[in-house]
Amino acid sequence: FAPDAQAISATEYRHMEMTATNAGLTVTTSTLSSIDAVMVKNNDADDYVTATFRSAGNSTTPNVIRIAAGGFLVVTDFTVANNLALTGPDSAGCECEIFIVGS
Repeated sequence: FAPDAQAISATEYRHMEMTATNAGLTVTTSTLSSIDAVMVKNNDADDYVTATFRSAGNSTTPNVIRIAAGGFLVVTDFTVANNLALTGPDSAGCECEIFIVGS
């Protein structure tokens, strides 16, 4: 059977709950050597969160994606040297859950 259904490449899993405001929030990813996946859940019921990150497929230009209220962002192409930036629409901020799987 290929690929092996039991094979797991990630050796580290991180879960954080943070608030993204209009001042911006930086999620440090550069402490990892590689990332298999990043997931951001916007827990706010009303406002969006903007995620900015770099990927190998688009290395010199940042990817900017708006995560709707209650929505998810899942990324598997992520450049670890460039951190994840989250920005909320105002100073009250939006609570976000961030999951990072890597090594």
